[in-house]
Amino acid sequence: MALKKIAVVTGSRAEYGLLYWVLHDLHEAADIELQLIVTGMHLAPEFGMTVVEIERDGFPIARRVEMLLSSDTPGALRSRWRLA
Repeated sequence: MALKKIAVVTGSRAEYGLLYWVLHDLHEAADIELQLIVTGMHLAPEFGMTVVEIERDGFPIARRVEMLLSSDTPGALRSRWRLA
C-alpha cells in the first residue's frame, strides 16, 4: 500500500506550537509520509532560528523556503529581485 503524502507549511513559532501534536501524529502514522515545509520566521536569526527547535523535536524537514526580505542568502536575494 502506498503512503499518503501530507505536506504541512509552517512559518512562525506561534503556529508551530499549535501544529505540534498534529505534526507528531502525522509523523508517527504508519500510512502517512509527512512532508514538512519550513519558511518565514523559522529561518531567520533575528527571530531565533526556530528551525533548530523543529529539528530537535525530531521532525524531518522536506524543504526550507526563504522568503523574508531581510534575509541576505542567495535564495532570498533572487526572490527580492523578482518582486522589484
